[in-house]
Amino acid sequence: MLLINISIFSLIIVACGGSDNEPLKVYSTNNQEEMDEFVKAIEEGTGIKLDVLTLSTGEAWNRIQSEAPNIGADMQIGMMEGNALKAKREDYLMEYESDHWEDIPDEYKDPNNKWFGTSFWYNMLIINKDIFEEKGLDVPKSWMDLLEPQYEGEIILPDPGTAGTAYLFVSSILQTFGEEEGWRYLEKLDNNVGQYTKSGSDASLKVAQGEYAIGIDWDEPIKGFIDEGYPVESIIPSEGVGYNLDVSWIFKDAKQPDKAKKVLDYMGTEEFMEIVAQERSMVTRPGITDDSNIEENFIDYDAEKASDEQDNIMEKWREGFSE
Repeated sequence: MLLINISIFSLIIVACGGSDNEPLKVYSTNNQEEMDEFVKAIEEGTGIKLDVLTLSTGEAWNRIQSEAPNIGADMQIGMMEGNALKAKREDYLMEYESDHWEDIPDEYKDPNNKWFGTSFWYNMLIINKDIFEEKGLDVPKSWMDLLEPQYEGEIILPDPGTAGTAYLFVSSILQTFGEEEGWRYLEKLDNNVGQYTKSGSDASLKVAQGEYAIGIDWDEPIKGFIDEGYPVESIIPSEGVGYNLDVSWIFKDAKQPDKAKKVLDYMGTEEFMEIVAQERSMVTRPGITDDSNIEENFIDYDAEKASDEQDNIMEKWREGFSE
């Protein structure tokens, strides 16, 4: 009889969302090093253990789509805003109104409380100064400069099919120059690209290691290699750059929704945002990061337009550029 009661009790625990010791399952597109810092802060701030699977943006979105409606994670911590808009349209997200997010400006969170933005990241160029000096290359100042024949084979760019960094770049070029001229630009740029990588941060790594002269990447890994003393520097092209709001959410059918809500609450606090600011240039909670000198370099990027057009853009990309 005792065994029966224990079994019934176990079923009740499972039905209610798991035991207190069961880790909260999380998907993330953040790079591993910074995600380790975020996980440490969340676990210390909430007492909730996280089981995190880190994936590239393309891999994460494909996994979510293939698993739906029985998605194998309780929540997503870190993903492009465009994917959040698609996930909302697919009805993958749980609505949750958190008091801890009241002070975050409305433009950084979903009006129906289905996703929440913690920080920004944006495209930049990274160049290897030693290679430029050795080969006598001119330092590019604009996106258009990258089309010059002197850079043939010298540029490394992530593949937008797997890296959110690269999709942000491609969609930004199309929005900056217009679709027709933008595709012509990408075709000409392809002549100078020596490699398309799977991960965004790989571009910065290979430039820092001296394999390529120029990389197109996002700001944080570039700044990391500069801080570590590699012979590299960053450039923001004169036409401006696209930016991405990094967002998180709870999946609609989360098995441990109460834990996920507690984690999301903590992520909206000043304490957590201060930690994010150590890894990211801009956070969404006012008064923590100085955004004035960064925002002036942003184009008027339309994340919803980029999301709506992503399938068509990627089909055209695969036809023209994928090997």
